[in-house]
Amino acid sequence: MNLTYLNPVIRTVSQYEKLNRTDECVAYDCRLFYMISGDVTAVVGGVKVGHLSPGHLLYVPAGTPYKLKGQYLRLVTITFDPTADNPEPEERIKPVAVGDFDESKLHSVSELAPLDRMIHIEDMESERDTFTGLVSLFTSAEGSYRAQGSAILKQLLLKVIETVDENALPARMVEALDNYIRDNAGDDISNTEIGAIFGYHPFYISKVLKDRKGTTLRQYIIAYRLKLAKKLLEESGKSVNEISEECGFNDPSYFTKTFKSAFGMTPKDYRNLTKEDFI
Repeated sequence: MNLTYLNPVIRTVSQYEKLNRTDECVAYDCRLFYMISGDVTAVVGGVKVGHLSPGHLLYVPAGTPYKLKGQYLRLVTITFDPTADNPEPEERIKPVAVGDFDESKLHSVSELAPLDRMIHIEDMESERDTFTGLVSLFTSAEGSYRAQGSAILKQLLLKVIETVDENALPARMVEALDNYIRDNAGDDISNTEIGAIFGYHPFYISKVLKDRKGTTLRQYIIAYRLKLAKKLLEESGKSVNEISEECGFNDPSYFTKTFKSAFGMTPKDYRNLTKEDFI
């Protein structure tokens, strides 16, 4: 995401104790919902999000159908444009029924990923004062309240983006790491080099792997190389030394020692064991 384009302009900030509209609708601007108390069932884009409980935050981008249902609640709703490109920010734009939606009036967020999709964060209790403060600010409507509120909203959205990125990062990182090791298994891959390529300290990458795979970065690389070595021993006629080099083990004796430690036999013995299958 290019944060240069993120310059939100608040249209309204409201606090609701009941939902006046519970049918599916679509908004032309973006919506941020924050639960102070109560319980709300949310459906966004035809997908049931589940229950919004106190401290939950729900972001719905412009043009996405949504439906909220609940009672006995305190719900803060912020309507806003993600950039200052749209005229008359003071104008209140009500959501419309799905059948009445006019796409030509949409305030697009297509260039502002991940704000181009629904976001549901369950643990935003720390932002309660921020939302109640915005309600007070817009209730008073004094001075440059709209500009102040928009500045606060930008910081809030940046935190939302950071939270989403942190939640998605481990899975993306492991997938990218798998691809990198596969393509460079025969090269001298160091932890420092991987850290530089992925833009994170090697200790952090190792922690991600430890949490998701139960192994360190170095162990992960070696395990992949040994898996590749087994495949080559089974399916190719290359010598043990050639396989050692191809799998990134520059010292054949170290390769043999590591292989035996992992599988209980030397590479040569493993090949002999699978020789009939190979033939």
